[in-house]
Amino acid sequence: MNRALVSALNTEFEPYDGLAVAVSGGVDSSLLLAAACEYYDASNCLAVIAVSPSLGACELEAARSLCQWLDVELVELQSNEIENPAYVANDGTRCYWCKQELFKLAIPVAAERGLPLAYGENYDDLKQPRAGRKSAEQNKILAPLRAAKFTKEDVRMYARFLNLQVADKPAAPCLASRIAVGQAVSLDSLNIVASVETQLRELGYKVFRSRVIGTAELAFEFSDNELERAESQRLQLTELAASHHCQLLSIAAYRSGSVA
Repeated sequence: MNRALVSALNTEFEPYDGLAVAVSGGVDSSLLLAAACEYYDASNCLAVIAVSPSLGACELEAARSLCQWLDVELVELQSNEIENPAYVANDGTRCYWCKQELFKLAIPVAAERGLPLAYGENYDDLKQPRAGRKSAEQNKILAPLRAAKFTKEDVRMYARFLNLQVADKPAAPCLASRIAVGQAVSLDSLNIVASVETQLRELGYKVFRSRVIGTAELAFEFSDNELERAESQRLQLTELAASHHCQLLSIAAYRSGSVA
């Protein structure tokens, strides 16, 4: 592991006596929490997670498992961004409103413990505009990985060094990201995505997305090494879509970083 990077991250930790981390079940926030526990001790750290219909069940389970392994407290916050018309409109600012809801709930919890709040943005994330970053900056949320210039690969490397189960976990953005920009987010759509992706996972697929198109169509995307298998199971996947009262629109290759 690059000692200079770890030292840079520890420098970001140094001004504080502990840290609260907004976790999501993904590798970035998981590594940030684990690194904070290494630096401060788990007793001086706190994890918070926003639980809502847009959070996949496997992501919540990953966060719970991590916190149990680290022996750090996890506070599960019931998030209600789906009740915000600006979030539901899904006009390109959805992530901003989601983060606003998260930070509104998490900041008081962290403050009650006398801890600053951080989230898992990394240095590579600066390569593209992110609506959630605006919310983090407005709410003065720390981004230690970004500040220490940890790239995504650096994050994974340090996660492997710390033996985190999520070290090589594929990116798993919230379920609302499967809904095309401009198409309203609904509980029905989120529930369809959650159910379909659970069943795809049970079929053995590892890297995939289930996109909701309109009210009755689904588009499936798979990694290159799973695409041929998916094509061979087109009938089964068509039936899977039909079981959710949807038509299978397409089966295509998944490209990391693509959005609905």
